Amino acid sequence: MAGLLAAAAALSLSCAGTGRQPLDTNPETPRSDGKAQASPGTKHEADSGRPEILAVGASGGLTPSASRETTPDRTRREDPPDRIVQVREQMEEAYQEGLEDYQSGRFDEAKDHFDQAVDTVLGSGLDLSGQPALKKAFDEMVRNIADMDADLYSRESDAQGKDSGSPLDELKDITTYLSPEEAERERQKIQRLAGQVSYDVPIVLNPAVLSMVEAFQTRIRKEFEAGLKRSGAYLPFIKKIFREAGLPEDLAYMAHQESAFKNNAYSRARAKGMWQFMSFTGRKYGLRRDTWVDERSDFEKATRSAVAYLKDLYERYGDWHLAMAAYNAGEGKIDRAIRHSGKKDYWHLTRTRTIRSETKYYVPAILASILIDKSPQDYGFDVDIDSPLKWETIELDKPTDLQVIAEGTGVSLEEIRALNPELRGLITPPNVQTYTARIPKGTRDDLVTRLESVPEDKRATWTVHETRPGETFSTIAHRYKVSVRALLEANPRYAGTRLRRDTALNVPLSGATPGIVTASAREDRPTYEAGERIVHRVRRGENLQAISGKYRTTVANLKRWNNLNGSIIRSGQRVVVYYGEKGDGPQPDFEPDKTPVSVADGRLSYKVQRGDTLNSVARKFSAALEDLCRWNNLTTGSVIRPGDRIMVGDAPPADGMQRGGALRDSVRQKRIKHRVRRGETLTRIAQRYEVSVNQVITWNSLDDSSTIHPGQILTIVSR
Repeated sequence: MAGLLAAAAALSLSCAGTGRQPLDTNPETPRSDGKAQASPGTKHEADSGRPEILAVGASGGLTPSASRETTPDRTRREDPPDRIVQVREQMEEAYQEGLEDYQSGRFDEAKDHFDQAVDTVLGSGLDLSGQPALKKAFDEMVRNIADMDADLYSRESDAQGKDSGSPLDELKDITTYLSPEEAERERQKIQRLAGQVSYDVPIVLNPAVLSMVEAFQTRIRKEFEAGLKRSGAYLPFIKKIFREAGLPEDLAYMAHQESAFKNNAYSRARAKGMWQFMSFTGRKYGLRRDTWVDERSDFEKATRSAVAYLKDLYERYGDWHLAMAAYNAGEGKIDRAIRHSGKKDYWHLTRTRTIRSETKYYVPAILASILIDKSPQDYGFDVDIDSPLKWETIELDKPTDLQVIAEGTGVSLEEIRALNPELRGLITPPNVQTYTARIPKGTRDDLVTRLESVPEDKRATWTVHETRPGETFSTIAHRYKVSVRALLEANPRYAGTRLRRDTALNVPLSGATPGIVTASAREDRPTYEAGERIVHRVRRGENLQAISGKYRTTVANLKRWNNLNGSIIRSGQRVVVYYGEKGDGPQPDFEPDKTPVSVADGRLSYKVQRGDTLNSVARKFSAALEDLCRWNNLTTGSVIRPGDRIMVGDAPPADGMQRGGALRDSVRQKRIKHRVRRGETLTRIAQRYEVSVNQVITWNSLDDSSTIHPGQILTIVSR
């Protein structure tokens, strides 16, 4: 009874944790003898006895407290009746089951459990006004459910760009195993490498950790390297925040497994940001989300919230492994696991069915990441790590367009957005008295001068609209008295799709500068010609409707071109698309000519393929469109059809001596190696060398979704 009374007295619904990714609710397969089979990577730990501790940090400046002093609730009954305890436990149990379903992507089951949790209280006959503790817990639960419901039906997950997923979405799918001999060799090697490095959290070299080290070096090396490269920009500043809070600095490496240091990371469980907070947990730790900002994406504020959360977890468990596990699974899950297993030890819990597979892999993945991230060269990683991010701040007392800030600081719009990733639109929030914006270091004076010269009506030419159920581009455009076309150009990623609620749309006001709209649209709008054939690689969260909208075609065409019987597509699948085809379009049985290029009359002769345009043919041969038209007596508006012959190069002279043409062009061409600078875009580079963006893409074997980074070498063919 004492345990039940304690459970009733403590509000535990905040134990939802950050709840970041879909989880495996059946982590272990029962054996035929009825005993639980240990998860991969932990089976040898029981055989080898006590796991080896490589380095045990001190308390990191924190002392676990046996009890936390709280302000007494004088309205609470000292001995709540058994009925109240029973209702509360049933409510919390149903809510926790619903939360686990939600995190696993089983949203229908989650809804059933959430309904059950609410019905348990409403159908109990209890007077909540007389039970303030239960009422507070119930109200908090209902608000959390409402937040999850809003996140579920928002378009945010579909709208994220390339590489925006959380590494934890795939963590449970990393099947890894080392034989006892392999594990021992790996342990000895790592022990030698790590002996010269200090750690301030306990590093355990058991088979689970060793297997993760091996996986990061081999099967998922590319993904790990991307996070390692990105970490350079943020780690110095993150470690400083942890150090100032008295927490172990090595906990900063948790962000590698949470998000790979991406501020736009958005998991399938609707957790967001570098530290992967769900909306209600973020709210609990002070992260604001409204129409204008989502501070879960603010790398500074989210780090401070993660520090506060981890500090609470350590005070709760007195053990960093359990604290990390609770950060992943939630306090409620870890509390129940400890209660059911009878042991307050993370590694013991990994050998039971009380926690799920993903939580069993989570702590080993973090420890493996700490080992590698602190000395990557020792583990075979030769990565050009990003330079530490540097910025200064400016207080803005009026809403200001990000494009105005970019122009005033002399950098690109993309760089300003990267420094202020919490902004949901292209303007600073108008609902606060002042907004602290980050700008590149050393640019404040220039920006102040620029802002003083900007007329009042030109400083804020954008607003942000958060959609409500039933709204369309037409109704929103009518409300703000702008054209539907202008609204679409400002939000190209949503074109051709049905708007969901809580979608943050950039809305150009009546006095909006056209150049800003064009720049915004250019970042996301495909640059294809009508009828051009594209092979699209499906991204996580995409469906046929989203792809058809992006390429201005129909779902029916996508199904026909790709011989799809249903509407199900998977991440990584390649889909053939013909841009802008609204009618029947090309037939699916069309086979491109395998040898479309030949030599005729001393020139290249190209047989037009389905989906080709004059522009695409010119790009294919790195030729100017005007030259291609001149060589073939065409105009830029001419239509070419499959089977037509296009000549590349000038016709040879009558005496048979080859002149002009492709050979002359190749002789006159000069190849330039351009090193990308911070803030540069493909558009800016193309303009500098007076070439097209598509030519730069072709010369460097990029695709339309490729990003460039500072230090990257690009080849430019200049005449």
